[in-house]
Amino acid sequence: MSSYLFGRERKVADIPTDHPSCSKQHAVLQYRLVEKEQPDGMMSKQVRPYLMDLGSTNGTFINENRIEPSRYYELFEKDTIKFGNSSTPNCFSQYNFQMNL
Repeated sequence: MSSYLFGRERKVADIPTDHPSCSKQHAVLQYRLVEKEQPDGMMSKQVRPYLMDLGSTNGTFINENRIEPSRYYELFEKDTIKFGNSSTPNCFSQYNFQMNL
């Protein structure tokens, strides 16, 4: 699956985060193939996005909640993501994110 590194270090970051409170290698977004149960009880495989903080100094936030470092969190449509102390969270849209890369 694909993954994208967020951070201030432009030489290695796939998506630069220029805010001074962001770490050089701040967080990673990874797409994983997972099995999900459908409403009818059948299982299907889906590609889902997961976010992990890489031990950043000022944290990574999903919907204003700071996430633990080194643990993946599944993202859902319209979740807000914030890196460090940036005052502007980003609204997550899987379609928009994939199209903008």
